[in-house]
Amino acid sequence: MNPDITREFIADTLAQSILDPRTRALYELCFMHRHHFQDDIVTDKLRMIVRIGAEHGFHVNDFSPEFAAHRLGQSGVDRWFAGIATAERLDQALVFEMHKRIMDVFADLPAEQARSLASKYLHFHFPELFFIYDSRVAAAAFDLGQGECGYLARSEHDPDYGRFFACCRKLTERLVGPAGRRLNPREMDRVLRAWADHHEVAMTAGSSRTSAPVAYA
Repeated sequence: MNPDITREFIADTLAQSILDPRTRALYELCFMHRHHFQDDIVTDKLRMIVRIGAEHGFHVNDFSPEFAAHRLGQSGVDRWFAGIATAERLDQALVFEMHKRIMDVFADLPAEQARSLASKYLHFHFPELFFIYDSRVAAAAFDLGQGECGYLARSEHDPDYGRFFACCRKLTERLVGPAGRRLNPREMDRVLRAWADHHEVAMTAGSSRTSAPVAYA
């Protein structure tokens, strides 16, 4: 990927990205019901996350929202959320720790799916703090971030999400100039998805030109 991203690309992407009513409703549900006292409400949140994710290519295998909701309710997640909500200063280590704890609740899923689902669950509860992970978006972040992005792996955290988060933070600072401000995690997700789509279209076009038959006179 070309590591340069223009002001026009960011502006066009954000102008075209309208938050659909279901996504807005999910943000509101997670804001109004951040706790995990009622399994049925937590189940509804998980169902909505999975359904919306499926429209962007994120699928989970043999996933039971009811079972996951019960496990979340038994996990101590409300204490963890309270720690984030009341922290005077939130450092990256706490973000990584929270992600790993939620990822462990989904440990019956393959690691890639658990990693992505945990990031989505946390993002919709704390949209200003957590970046949304999936493999396509992560690949775009790593390419644009040009390396490890300053992440130091720790055994108690998930290294893949840690590297991704660090690259998103690095890009947030780097894109202040082109964007005119700091992009929030939702906006960064839109920009990275658009960049991945743009790259895939360019690669497909290049492949088609390479494989086109040559006519001889």
